[in-house]
Amino acid sequence: MPRNRNMVRVLLAFVLFGICGGSIVALVIYADAHTFTFTGSPVNHTQNNLLDLAEVAEQLDRIELDARLYRITTSEEYLRTAQSATVALNTISMRLQEQMREDPAEEANAKDLIAAAVRLTASVKRITPDATTAIREPLLDCHRIVNLMQDEERRNLDQREQAEQRNSMYLLGRRIAVIVVGTALILVLFGFLIRDLMRRGKFEAQISDTTERLRLTVERLEQQAAESRLLIAARDEVALCLDVALAQQVTIRYLTQLLPGTAGGLCIINSARQLMETVEAWGGVDTVIYDGFAAETCCAIRSGRIRWRKPERSEIHCTHFAGKAPERYVCLPLTAHGETLGILTIELPTHEIATMAEARESTLISLGEMAAMAISGLHLRQKLESQSIRDGLTGLFNRSFMEIALERELIRAGRQGKQVAVMMLDIDHFKQFNDTAGHEAGDVVLREVADAMRLGVRSEDIVCRYGGEEFLIIMPEITTRAAIERAELLRRMIGDLSLRYHGQMLRQVTISIGLAMYPDHSEIPEELLRSADHALYAAKHKGRNCVVAADTAIRA
Repeated sequence: MPRNRNMVRVLLAFVLFGICGGSIVALVIYADAHTFTFTGSPVNHTQNNLLDLAEVAEQLDRIELDARLYRITTSEEYLRTAQSATVALNTISMRLQEQMREDPAEEANAKDLIAAAVRLTASVKRITPDATTAIREPLLDCHRIVNLMQDEERRNLDQREQAEQRNSMYLLGRRIAVIVVGTALILVLFGFLIRDLMRRGKFEAQISDTTERLRLTVERLEQQAAESRLLIAARDEVALCLDVALAQQVTIRYLTQLLPGTAGGLCIINSARQLMETVEAWGGVDTVIYDGFAAETCCAIRSGRIRWRKPERSEIHCTHFAGKAPERYVCLPLTAHGETLGILTIELPTHEIATMAEARESTLISLGEMAAMAISGLHLRQKLESQSIRDGLTGLFNRSFMEIALERELIRAGRQGKQVAVMMLDIDHFKQFNDTAGHEAGDVVLREVADAMRLGVRSEDIVCRYGGEEFLIIMPEITTRAAIERAELLRRMIGDLSLRYHGQMLRQVTISIGLAMYPDHSEIPEELLRSADHALYAAKHKGRNCVVAADTAIRA
């Protein structure tokens, strides 16, 4: 019993000693933590200011980029995005002013930034597609102020970090003293640690599990960063494409980088918006996709969103495969401005590749959206270019393009010593078609005559609609005799046309042709056209449905 009482006293002494030592350690730790928090707050404040300034710079870059895109595309969406960025810019500037109230110099810079942001906001509201340079000066002012504030904050950060380092050395000395006291306490309480050794295995397992989760998180972040870089590179390269085919090739190249080991095809809806046509394929597709298929055969088109087909997820197959459909694939609709442009069908050969692709779904969708916007923009650009040089009814070149082409061909012929033929063609008694069968019948006659002329000329010849029922053909590098023979061929082809309108046979279509040659009749485009017109007038007076070449006397 006395021995037990002694043991109890020893244990009580150890406990009291442990409590006292623990209290001392706790007080030192608390003081260190309080000091660290006090000294660290200016550093954190400066770092927060630097982060906000970086965000301001990012908003300025976004405004500049959207303004350029608005100038190029004249899309109001980019203007609204730029205006939204100015709102965020003003909000951040106000927050910076609140954070810098304690330092007069910093607060003055913040006020300058707010004033520059207000000027920039007003400039953005006034920009138009032809006057996007109005925001240049406000942007430069904002950038200058931001750079000045960043330099000042970095100098403050350096000074405060040095002060923190000096304070850390002081804290280090105090901690050494605590370590000495703690070491003595550890020696006294060593016996209690033996019990903790038995729990070490479980703790190590937990640490190992936490380390593995951390490793996976780091890998995931690295993968996300790589995907972001890939998207940025794809966006920059697609922006350089001048035609749809090149944009499609760029999309497929970056898609194979995003999802290596896959195969598939890119299908675009045709101009009639009835069939999907396969325009690009990659990866040596084992399961062939039909070259043309109805849009509703794809489940993704019907659902309007990305669709994954896996044995464990869905058993319904799309029916646009020639043969047996693959076990695993994904279909991604390509839509822009609410309009479906096509689909990406991606075959996933293995379960591992399917898992990888599903993990990168958001990046895949972003790449598809970027490709759809690029293809849509290029389609619109091609359409506008075609409308600027083509006649809407016949599809032939219009008069403006004819004038440019004629001048170009005459300059080339003069340089090479070649001849150029200019044919002026007119449909005989065309007004009768409109008077007897209606203007729609007249449009049918114009289109059929235009198609016949396209078939009757050489590939290098230029067929234009001159106006009304008159047409003009430019034939470079041709002799007078060959030009007359070609004109006779056109006259016979058009005379052989059998046209019907609403089941009613239209009367025979004939044309009169006036021919002028460069340089025989003139070397000036206007005079050459006038010679061809006079020859056409002579063909009309001769009885129509004939070819008349301009006489060299006409020029005189």
